[in-house]
Amino acid sequence: MADSGRPVPADRIASELAGLARRGTSGAIEISGRPGGIIYLNRGLLTFAESPAVPDLGTRLVRSGRLRPEAWDRLIRQSRPDGAVAATLIAGGIATEAGLQQLLQSITLDAMLALTTPFAGQGSVAGTWFAPRRSHWAEAVLAMDVTSVQAYLEHMTQRLAWYNVTSRGCPRLSGAGRPDWLVHRDQRAIVGRIDGRTTVGELAWRGGFALHETMESVGRLVQAGLCTVTVPDTAPAGSAPVPVPPAARGMVPEPARASLPQRSHPGDGGLPPQARATPMDFALLQRVRQGLQQMS
Repeated sequence: MADSGRPVPADRIASELAGLARRGTSGAIEISGRPGGIIYLNRGLLTFAESPAVPDLGTRLVRSGRLRPEAWDRLIRQSRPDGAVAATLIAGGIATEAGLQQLLQSITLDAMLALTTPFAGQGSVAGTWFAPRRSHWAEAVLAMDVTSVQAYLEHMTQRLAWYNVTSRGCPRLSGAGRPDWLVHRDQRAIVGRIDGRTTVGELAWRGGFALHETMESVGRLVQAGLCTVTVPDTAPAGSAPVPVPPAARGMVPEPARASLPQRSHPGDGGLPPQARATPMDFALLQRVRQGLQQMS
Protein backbone atom coordinates (compact mmCIF):
# COMPACT_ATOMS: atom_id res chain seq x y z
CA MET A 1 0.00 0.00 0.00
CA ALA A 2 1.75 3.18 -1.20
CA ASP A 3 1.18 6.42 -3.02
CA SER A 4 0.81 5.77 -6.73
CA GLY A 5 0.85 9.44 -7.69
CA ARG A 6 -2.79 9.19 -8.81
CA PRO A 7 -5.98 9.83 -6.79
CA VAL A 8 -7.14 6.82 -4.80
CA PRO A 9 -10.88 6.00 -4.62
CA ALA A 10 -12.18 6.34 -1.08
CA ASP A 11 -13.76 2.88 -1.26
CA ARG A 12 -10.32 1.37 -1.84
CA ILE A 13 -9.36 2.46 1.67
CA ALA A 14 -12.25 0.41 3.05
CA SER A 15 -11.23 -2.67 1.03
CA GLU A 16 -7.57 -2.38 2.04
CA LEU A 17 -8.60 -1.94 5.66
CA ALA A 18 -10.73 -5.08 5.47
CA GLY A 19 -7.79 -7.02 4.01
CA LEU A 20 -5.41 -5.90 6.76
CA ALA A 21 -8.00 -6.82 9.39
CA ARG A 22 -8.45 -10.34 7.95
CA ARG A 23 -4.68 -10.87 8.20
CA GLY A 24 -4.61 -9.72 11.83
CA THR A 25 -2.25 -6.86 11.01
CA SER A 26 -0.97 -4.24 13.44
CA GLY A 27 0.05 -0.74 12.32
CA ALA A 28 -1.46 2.37 10.81
CA ILE A 29 -2.85 3.37 7.42
CA GLU A 30 -1.70 6.92 6.71
CA ILE A 31 -3.94 8.72 4.22
CA SER A 32 -2.98 11.91 2.39
CA GLY A 33 -5.32 14.26 0.57
CA ARG A 34 -8.52 15.99 1.66
CA PRO A 35 -9.24 15.51 4.49
CA GLY A 36 -6.51 12.94 5.15
CA GLY A 37 -5.94 11.11 8.41
CA ILE A 38 -4.74 7.91 10.05
CA ILE A 39 -6.42 4.58 10.85
CA TYR A 40 -4.85 2.40 13.55
CA LEU A 41 -5.04 -1.40 13.82
CA ASN A 42 -3.90 -3.77 16.53
CA ARG A 43 -3.93 -7.46 15.60
CA GLY A 44 -6.60 -6.80 13.01
CA LEU A 45 -8.87 -4.80 15.31
CA LEU A 46 -9.63 -1.13 14.76
CA THR A 47 -8.28 0.82 17.74
CA PHE A 48 -8.56 4.45 16.60
CA ALA A 49 -8.91 6.77 13.62
CA GLU A 50 -8.31 10.50 13.38
CA SER A 51 -8.79 13.17 10.72
CA PRO A 52 -8.60 16.97 10.71
CA ALA A 53 -12.10 16.96 9.17
CA VAL A 54 -13.73 16.02 12.47
CA PRO A 55 -13.36 17.20 16.10
CA ASP A 56 -10.50 15.46 17.88
CA LEU A 57 -10.28 14.31 21.50
CA GLY A 58 -8.97 17.63 22.82
CA THR A 59 -11.77 19.53 21.07
CA ARG A 60 -14.41 17.09 22.32
CA LEU A 61 -13.21 17.37 25.93
CA VAL A 62 -12.57 21.13 25.99
CA ARG A 63 -15.57 22.34 24.01
CA SER A 64 -17.98 20.10 25.91
CA GLY A 65 -16.80 21.71 29.14
CA ARG A 66 -15.19 18.61 30.61
CA LEU A 67 -11.70 20.08 30.55
CA ARG A 68 -10.16 23.54 30.36
CA PRO A 69 -7.78 24.24 27.44
CA GLU A 70 -4.79 24.76 29.70
CA ALA A 71 -5.56 21.51 31.53
CA TRP A 72 -5.60 19.62 28.21
CA ASP A 73 -2.27 21.19 27.21
CA ARG A 74 -0.77 20.21 30.56
CA LEU A 75 -2.13 16.67 30.28
CA ILE A 76 -0.53 16.22 26.85
CA ARG A 77 2.82 17.54 28.09
CA GLN A 78 2.79 15.25 31.11
CA SER A 79 1.90 12.24 28.98
CA ARG A 80 4.97 12.53 26.76
CA PRO A 81 6.78 10.44 25.69
CA ASP A 82 4.81 7.40 26.88
CA GLY A 83 1.38 8.48 25.67
CA ALA A 84 -0.37 7.63 28.94
CA VAL A 85 -3.31 9.89 28.09
CA ALA A 86 -5.98 7.31 28.89
CA ALA A 87 -4.54 6.50 32.31
CA THR A 88 -4.19 10.21 33.13
CA LEU A 89 -7.77 11.03 32.14
CA ILE A 90 -9.15 8.17 34.20
CA ALA A 91 -6.88 8.70 37.21
CA GLY A 92 -7.79 12.41 37.22
CA GLY A 93 -11.51 11.68 37.29
CA ILE A 94 -12.04 13.43 33.96
CA ALA A 95 -13.56 10.30 32.42
CA THR A 96 -14.42 6.79 33.47
CA GLU A 97 -12.88 3.96 31.49
CA ALA A 98 -16.27 3.19 29.90
CA GLY A 99 -16.89 6.87 29.18
CA LEU A 100 -13.47 7.32 27.57
CA GLN A 101 -14.00 4.17 25.51
CA GLN A 102 -17.35 5.50 24.27
CA LEU A 103 -15.80 8.89 23.41
CA LEU A 104 -12.90 7.33 21.52
CA GLN A 105 -15.36 5.15 19.61
CA SER A 106 -17.39 8.22 18.62
CA ILE A 107 -14.25 10.03 17.38
CA THR A 108 -13.11 6.93 15.49
CA LEU A 109 -16.44 6.43 13.71
CA ASP A 110 -16.56 10.15 12.89
CA ALA A 111 -13.09 10.01 11.34
CA MET A 112 -13.82 6.76 9.51
CA LEU A 113 -16.84 8.33 7.85
CA ALA A 114 -14.71 11.27 6.74
CA LEU A 115 -11.94 9.00 5.41
CA THR A 116 -13.90 6.21 3.74
CA THR A 117 -17.17 7.84 2.64
CA PRO A 118 -17.89 11.32 1.20
CA PHE A 119 -20.23 12.20 4.06
CA ALA A 120 -18.93 15.69 4.88
CA GLY A 121 -18.57 17.26 1.44
CA GLN A 122 -15.76 17.45 -1.07
CA GLY A 123 -12.84 15.11 -0.50
CA SER A 124 -10.11 13.28 -2.35
CA VAL A 125 -7.50 10.70 -1.43
CA ALA A 126 -4.05 11.44 -2.85
CA GLY A 127 -2.31 8.34 -1.51
CA THR A 128 -2.08 5.77 1.27
CA TRP A 129 0.83 4.25 3.17
CA PHE A 130 1.00 1.49 5.74
CA ALA A 131 3.25 2.03 8.76
CA PRO A 132 3.65 -1.35 10.54
CA ARG A 133 5.28 0.08 13.68
CA ARG A 134 2.90 2.95 14.28
CA SER A 135 0.41 2.73 17.13
CA HIS A 136 -1.91 4.93 19.18
CA TRP A 137 -2.44 4.96 22.94
CA ALA A 138 -6.18 4.35 22.37
CA GLU A 139 -5.38 0.67 21.78
CA ALA A 140 -5.13 0.37 25.58
CA VAL A 141 -8.85 1.20 25.76
CA LEU A 142 -10.60 0.45 22.48
CA ALA A 143 -10.77 -2.35 19.93
CA MET A 144 -13.52 -2.90 17.33
CA ASP A 145 -14.20 -5.53 14.69
CA VAL A 146 -13.60 -3.94 11.29
CA THR A 147 -16.51 -5.74 9.60
CA SER A 148 -19.02 -4.43 12.16
CA VAL A 149 -17.54 -0.94 11.89
CA GLN A 150 -17.91 -0.94 8.11
CA ALA A 151 -21.52 -2.13 8.41
CA TYR A 152 -22.24 0.74 10.79
CA LEU A 153 -20.59 3.25 8.43
CA GLU A 154 -22.68 2.00 5.51
CA HIS A 155 -25.91 2.44 7.45
CA MET A 156 -24.88 5.87 8.75
CA THR A 157 -23.95 7.07 5.25
CA GLN A 158 -27.40 6.04 4.01
CA ARG A 159 -29.08 7.83 6.92
CA LEU A 160 -27.11 11.05 6.35
CA ALA A 161 -27.96 10.97 2.64
CA TRP A 162 -31.64 10.44 3.49
CA TYR A 163 -31.65 13.42 5.87
CA ASN A 164 -29.93 15.50 3.15
CA VAL A 165 -27.98 17.63 5.64
CA THR A 166 -24.34 18.46 4.89
CA SER A 167 -21.70 19.91 7.16
CA ARG A 168 -21.83 23.19 5.18
CA GLY A 169 -25.55 23.86 5.65
CA CYS A 170 -26.75 26.58 8.05
CA PRO A 171 -29.65 25.39 10.24
CA ARG A 172 -32.30 27.73 11.62
CA LEU A 173 -34.99 26.83 14.15
CA SER A 174 -38.49 27.20 12.73
CA GLY A 175 -40.70 25.69 15.45
CA ALA A 176 -42.12 27.56 18.42
CA GLY A 177 -40.09 27.22 21.59
CA ARG A 178 -37.67 24.39 22.29
CA PRO A 179 -38.55 20.85 21.19
CA ASP A 180 -39.24 18.83 24.34
CA TRP A 181 -38.88 15.49 22.56
CA LEU A 182 -35.09 15.89 22.36
CA VAL A 183 -33.93 13.62 25.14
CA HIS A 184 -30.19 13.42 24.56
CA ARG A 185 -27.97 16.04 26.14
CA ASP A 186 -25.96 16.61 22.95
CA GLN A 187 -29.13 17.26 20.96
CA ARG A 188 -30.30 19.88 23.45
CA ALA A 189 -26.87 21.48 23.32
CA ILE A 190 -27.00 21.56 19.51
CA VAL A 191 -30.44 23.21 19.54
CA GLY A 192 -29.12 25.89 21.90
CA ARG A 193 -26.34 26.77 19.44
CA ILE A 194 -28.43 27.00 16.25
CA ASP A 195 -28.61 30.65 15.17
CA GLY A 196 -29.15 30.54 11.38
CA ARG A 197 -25.55 31.63 10.72
CA THR A 198 -23.46 28.78 12.13
CA THR A 199 -22.94 25.82 9.83
CA VAL A 200 -23.53 22.24 10.93
CA GLY A 201 -19.79 21.62 10.86
CA GLU A 202 -19.13 24.66 13.06
CA LEU A 203 -21.80 23.48 15.51
CA ALA A 204 -19.86 20.23 15.93
CA TRP A 205 -16.49 21.91 16.44
CA ARG A 206 -17.75 24.64 18.76
CA GLY A 207 -19.79 22.28 20.91
CA GLY A 208 -17.36 19.37 21.00
CA PHE A 209 -19.78 17.01 19.22
CA ALA A 210 -19.23 14.25 16.68
CA LEU A 211 -19.79 15.70 13.21
CA HIS A 212 -21.87 12.78 11.94
CA GLU A 213 -24.05 12.82 15.07
CA THR A 214 -24.54 16.59 14.68
CA MET A 215 -25.60 16.13 11.06
CA GLU A 216 -28.07 13.43 12.05
CA SER A 217 -29.49 15.51 14.92
CA VAL A 218 -30.07 18.47 12.61
CA GLY A 219 -31.66 16.12 10.08
CA ARG A 220 -34.06 14.84 12.73
CA LEU A 221 -34.98 18.44 13.60
CA VAL A 222 -35.69 19.14 9.93
CA GLN A 223 -37.85 16.01 9.62
CA ALA A 224 -39.83 17.07 12.71
CA GLY A 225 -40.54 20.48 11.14
CA LEU A 226 -38.57 22.28 13.85
CA CYS A 227 -35.64 23.40 11.73
CA THR A 228 -34.71 24.43 8.21
CA VAL A 229 -31.28 24.29 6.62
CA THR A 230 -30.03 26.82 4.11
CA VAL A 231 -28.20 25.05 1.28
CA PRO A 232 -25.04 26.83 0.06
CA ASP A 233 -25.31 28.38 -3.39
CA THR A 234 -22.25 26.57 -4.70
CA ALA A 235 -21.77 22.92 -3.81
CA PRO A 236 -18.44 21.10 -4.35
CA ALA A 237 -18.71 18.69 -7.23
CA GLY A 238 -18.61 14.98 -7.18
CA SER A 239 -18.19 13.91 -3.57
CA ALA A 240 -21.27 14.54 -1.44
CA PRO A 241 -23.58 11.58 -0.84
CA VAL A 242 -26.52 11.46 -3.26
CA PRO A 243 -29.48 12.84 -1.30
CA VAL A 244 -33.03 11.55 -1.45
CA PRO A 245 -35.20 14.24 -3.10
CA PRO A 246 -37.69 15.78 -0.62
CA ALA A 247 -40.68 14.68 -2.70
CA ALA A 248 -39.47 11.11 -2.71
CA ARG A 249 -38.39 11.03 0.91
CA GLY A 250 -41.94 10.46 2.08
CA MET A 251 -42.09 7.32 -0.05
CA VAL A 252 -38.61 6.06 0.91
CA PRO A 253 -38.45 4.74 4.48
CA GLU A 254 -35.77 6.16 6.73
CA PRO A 255 -32.77 3.80 6.67
CA ALA A 256 -32.50 1.61 9.74
CA ARG A 257 -30.06 2.59 12.44
CA ALA A 258 -27.25 0.09 12.77
CA SER A 259 -26.07 -1.03 16.19
CA LEU A 260 -22.82 0.53 17.33
CA PRO A 261 -19.85 -1.81 16.98
CA GLN A 262 -19.08 -3.67 20.18
CA ARG A 263 -16.23 -2.13 22.13
CA SER A 264 -13.66 -4.36 23.79
CA HIS A 265 -10.09 -4.37 25.02
CA PRO A 266 -7.50 -5.84 22.65
CA GLY A 267 -5.84 -7.51 25.64
CA ASP A 268 -6.98 -9.59 28.59
CA GLY A 269 -6.21 -7.25 31.46
CA GLY A 270 -7.50 -3.89 32.52
CA LEU A 271 -6.11 -0.56 31.43
CA PRO A 272 -2.29 -0.60 31.55
CA PRO A 273 -0.67 2.15 33.64
CA GLN A 274 0.99 3.46 30.45
CA ALA A 275 0.38 2.82 26.78
CA ARG A 276 3.13 3.38 24.26
CA ALA A 277 2.10 5.52 21.32
CA THR A 278 3.31 7.81 18.62
CA PRO A 279 3.87 11.28 20.16
CA MET A 280 1.12 13.74 19.35
CA ASP A 281 1.72 16.51 16.83
CA PHE A 282 1.88 19.71 18.89
CA ALA A 283 1.89 21.89 15.78
CA LEU A 284 -1.43 20.34 14.74
CA LEU A 285 -2.85 20.82 18.23
CA GLN A 286 -1.84 24.48 18.12
CA ARG A 287 -3.52 24.99 14.75
CA VAL A 288 -6.71 23.33 16.00
CA ARG A 289 -6.71 25.48 19.12
CA GLN A 290 -6.11 28.68 17.11
CA GLY A 291 -8.97 27.77 14.81
CA LEU A 292 -11.31 27.23 17.74
CA GLN A 293 -10.33 30.59 19.23
CA GLN A 294 -11.03 32.34 15.92
CA MET A 295 -14.53 30.76 15.76
CA SER A 296 -15.39 31.92 19.29
